[in-house]
Amino acid sequence: MTERDETMEESVLEMDQEQGEVDGQEEPGIDYVEALEQLERDKAQLAQQLLRLKADFDNFRRRTQAQMEDITRDASKQLLEDLLPVLDNFERALASDSDAQSNPFLQGMEMVYQGLMTTLASHGLQPILAKGQPFDPGLHEAVAMAGDQGDTDLIVLEEIQTGYLLNERVLRHTRVLVGPNKEEDECQK
Repeated sequence: MTERDETMEESVLEMDQEQGEVDGQEEPGIDYVEALEQLERDKAQLAQQLLRLKADFDNFRRRTQAQMEDITRDASKQLLEDLLPVLDNFERALASDSDAQSNPFLQGMEMVYQGLMTTLASHGLQPILAKGQPFDPGLHEAVAMAGDQGDTDLIVLEEIQTGYLLNERVLRHTRVLVGPNKEEDECQK
């Protein structure tokens, strides 16, 4: 072997050592452990991110479903508001003749009215029952007052126009005549 070959062999060995230090081959166990730990941290982070995304999607799905139910429930609101004058006319026609038992035409109108109210009730429309009830400004619209207001609680003496709830929300307030609760006044005397 010549001197030149020995120098070349030494340079190759030095280059191999330098390359080994760069590639991490000098201490192979430590670099693999660190890489494995980093991969485990990344995996845990991705698993947490996946759980958050799944929870966000579940919340989005629930919100969307609730919005769709609200839209479906309230879709007929305008139609029902337009039908309220028809219901008022039915009520006036039926109230105009107190002898409906002897008149077959009024009996037929009563049956049609009941059928219409049953159908509308299946879609969430309910009349607000007011006569004899305590006055509630959330449900009733007072159009007249009978007697002295005083400190007594007011009750509904008469319904002037029927109010309706649509899916537990007021569609139209009941127009009422209010007055003091006479029974309560008599009890206090």
